[in-house]
Amino acid sequence: MRNFIKRLQRIYNSFPRIHFKGISSLVLFLTMIAFWSQNGLVSNSPDSILRIPAPNQSQLSNMEQVGTSQIETWSTKHDQIRPGDSLSKLFTRQRVSLKILDDIMRAEKGNLYISRIKAGQIVEFRSINDELKEVALIQSPFRQVVASQTNTLNWIIEDRVREPDIYIEHVVGSINSSLFQAGTTAGLPDNLIMDLANIFGHVIDFVNEIRKGDKFIMTFEKRYLDGEFIEYGNILAAEFVNNKESFKAVRFADSTGRIGYFDEKGISLRKAFLRAPLNFRRISSNFTHSRRHPITGVRRPHKGTDYAAPTGTPVYASGDGKILFRNIKGGYGKTVIIKHGSNVRTLYAHLSRYGKFRVGQKVMQGDIIGYVGSTGLSTGPHLHYEFIFNGVHRNPRTIFDKLPKAESLPQNEMKSFRRLADPLLASLQAQQNAELAYQEMRN
Repeated sequence: MRNFIKRLQRIYNSFPRIHFKGISSLVLFLTMIAFWSQNGLVSNSPDSILRIPAPNQSQLSNMEQVGTSQIETWSTKHDQIRPGDSLSKLFTRQRVSLKILDDIMRAEKGNLYISRIKAGQIVEFRSINDELKEVALIQSPFRQVVASQTNTLNWIIEDRVREPDIYIEHVVGSINSSLFQAGTTAGLPDNLIMDLANIFGHVIDFVNEIRKGDKFIMTFEKRYLDGEFIEYGNILAAEFVNNKESFKAVRFADSTGRIGYFDEKGISLRKAFLRAPLNFRRISSNFTHSRRHPITGVRRPHKGTDYAAPTGTPVYASGDGKILFRNIKGGYGKTVIIKHGSNVRTLYAHLSRYGKFRVGQKVMQGDIIGYVGSTGLSTGPHLHYEFIFNGVHRNPRTIFDKLPKAESLPQNEMKSFRRLADPLLASLQAQQNAELAYQEMRN
């Protein structure tokens, strides 16, 4: 034994110390493997080669609890509100206890109401294992008012809002016949075309000032949820070239939250009066001091502008004011007269019917005060529009240039405006340059 120990010492001394440590570690590791195998901690069966720990129960979705005695599954029923519907009718249709409806209505407070429903809206009834847990009034793809049952079986109401993913897009359009045709050709929906017309409606008469060759450039939002397109958003910036004159607009919200469109100098595009009191396809008669009346044949001054439009086309108040007259007025037929301040009146004639505003009530620019018709001495549906300044009939197409100019943004807002406007205006210019380059390549 003593000789065996001495022999081991000679072997030990003949190896570098680091080699010996490596051999020792290997022997130790093999010994541990043998020990675990004997105690059943390592198995050679295929299903034990890789073991994945079970997930924490708190990490499981509330839609499906794995590992519990009962799987919780959400189910949703949809019901669209019909004209004359009430929540009690909806609950009855869905075979939901009216006691639950009573509990939900007791939980309503502030601006959070499930019971304020409108025809066309969707109400969702959400259940877990056939037990009602939520009732949701869908306001839009981005907002819903939800009544949910708590653990104590009480009901609470909350406002759930989802922020859309917003993508910025650009479009360039050229006019051959009309703004609507150009917008449709450019792939824009009607509502976005109308928004464009409304933005520039104070500086351009889209009835008779549009020319072939006019063009527009727009930067606008498209809103998505979960990768799916939902709707078009705001026009962020636009340029309209009308008869070689350029008009630019940038959407800006000031420090008080008031939103408007301003040109590159921060001057509001909103003027005291609209260029035209309705949207229409063509103009039938311009302002002239003498024309032959189409019915009576009598030649007399035509103190206004006639806008041909289908019966029922909404007529807008061209500026803020008060209803001064709302009745039949001889050959004018059904007529509305609005007083704007102390020196301006506007007249709207041949209406088929009136709007909701009555004599003495205030109206805001853009409010509907009537609808196009053919009452009185009229050969067809159209709006006769007059602009009276200091008691004198003036051409509504030219008088606006003599009225007070629009207000500018205050100086304390200009820094924020420039920070927003400069890149948007640069983007419009880049789109215009790209369009010019493309046209040159085609030619």
